[in-house]
Amino acid sequence: MKEECIIKSDCRSCSRNTRHEIISKVEDRDSEYWRIKLETWSIIRCLGCHTYAFHRRFDELDRIEDEIIEDLKEESTEEDSFYYLNHVRTDIYPSVIKNHRTLTHTGSLPILIKTIYEQTLKSLTQNANVLASIGLRACIESVCNHLEISGRNLQQRIDALFKNGHVSNGEKRRLHAIRFLGNDAAHEIKEPEYHDIRVALDIIEHLLNNVFILERKAGYLNTVTENYVDFIKLLKACAHNHVPDKAFSLAELLGKQIKLIPSGPSFDQFELQLSQEVDSGVIKFLTKSSVEIGKGKKISLYEINELQLYDDEDFDFIFDDENPF
Repeated sequence: MKEECIIKSDCRSCSRNTRHEIISKVEDRDSEYWRIKLETWSIIRCLGCHTYAFHRRFDELDRIEDEIIEDLKEESTEEDSFYYLNHVRTDIYPSVIKNHRTLTHTGSLPILIKTIYEQTLKSLTQNANVLASIGLRACIESVCNHLEISGRNLQQRIDALFKNGHVSNGEKRRLHAIRFLGNDAAHEIKEPEYHDIRVALDIIEHLLNNVFILERKAGYLNTVTENYVDFIKLLKACAHNHVPDKAFSLAELLGKQIKLIPSGPSFDQFELQLSQEVDSGVIKFLTKSSVEIGKGKKISLYEINELQLYDDEDFDFIFDDENPF
């Protein structure tokens, strides 16, 4: 492959500057005595991942007066000849953020949060840093809205995110920094430094990844069951492994998965609430069969109502429309 057919360009898949092959190229030249304008449009392909892109290069060459040519010979200014200075601008389509890898599995994000995040990325690819700052702040607001975090202003809502266990104390402080960044952009029309907004983007992506994406992925792992809603979901999943028309104790239904439920008061409270909701008809996938005595205490036995296992909103997460797969 000829070296003149190779250029360096940012790759949106490799998330860095890589060598690209020029597949096709068209040039548009406009010449005058004192100036030359050259616009080059190229279809390029990354030699690493083979991702295609559209590359535009604009060259503007101005004629220099003869008396300053000798001075330029001693400098390292980019030039086509000693008679022209070369001003270069390049653009990539689709636009990319230099050295940035976008979040994956964004289908796990709530729709509105995903929309705001993607629009913020588009602002950054166009160097619209004021708009991007406002977008990053809006990401925090939308996360609070989705989690139903209340407060008179964003400062209180960020503090509430920490109090409710959604973020750590260090993350809380960093979110306040983005609040200040967004406020300066929105109210004072102040453009942030590029380094600052890139750090702010990393913080927001960390927040979205922790609160939504990793939480969704972790839903398929065995984790400690800390509340009654998760206890019922676990119990249903275990019920699928048992045959109907046979009586089981709660411990028998859970089997080995009983290790996921903290022993002591938590288990006893879950069992008491389950018994009450089965009696009242709130829980329909189980019915009480009988009571037996074991280790000096009464143990309720349950039968599985197989039809109701697949007829409850608690299992909607299996068929979630937002699931990217």
